[in-house]
Amino acid sequence: MKTIGLLGGTGWSSTMGYYTLLNELVGKRLGGYHSAKILLKSIDYHDIMSNYGKNHEKIADILHAELIELMSLNPDCIIICCNSLHKYYDLVRHDLYPDADIPVFHAVELVAQHINQQQYKKVLLLATKSTMEDGFFAKTLENHGIEVVIPDLAERDGMQKILSDELIYNVVTQDSKHYFSKLIEAHPDCQSVVLGCTEFPLLVDSGNSVLPIINPVQLQCAAAVEFALE
Repeated sequence: MKTIGLLGGTGWSSTMGYYTLLNELVGKRLGGYHSAKILLKSIDYHDIMSNYGKNHEKIADILHAELIELMSLNPDCIIICCNSLHKYYDLVRHDLYPDADIPVFHAVELVAQHINQQQYKKVLLLATKSTMEDGFFAKTLENHGIEVVIPDLAERDGMQKILSDELIYNVVTQDSKHYFSKLIEAHPDCQSVVLGCTEFPLLVDSGNSVLPIINPVQLQCAAAVEFALE
């Protein structure tokens, strides 16, 4: 079995989901007492989180340094446990190779592939405010022929407040679940909802979403386990 490297702590509440899901998938595939071989590098997220939408160069530099350290531990593949950071990974990825030719399972690219496989044409993107507004995630999907709907400003502000005040600290409330449920219901013309923030699966599941859910965490973990066990 190959070793999966996780760059986590981004934030820590969602990193737990990656760790759990990877072990569940390996256990389901292999049975017995099998679990995933994981290297977890959990970073201090403060300087990244506080610079979203402000200092792109600083975020890219931090991510580059953290990835170099993780790669020095020789994992066979890598998952970046944060959708928003994939924008900055794309800025530094060419500086990482060929020194460490380790596959990284790109959340946004995996989402685009999955949407096209499901033949969805129009999706609702829920993410951090900066991710919804900077166009990176949406543009990648649109380049694959997918129409992307972004919530309005008041909805984006509401989601960001729930993320910053609750989810980043692993706090989940019924009021916030209801908020997301109603937001999704307000977009019946979409064929699915993309959870473009790794904390949002803490709030949104098949029990409170009227739309089929596309969860990048699940797609990354499935791809990594497939690679680790091939």
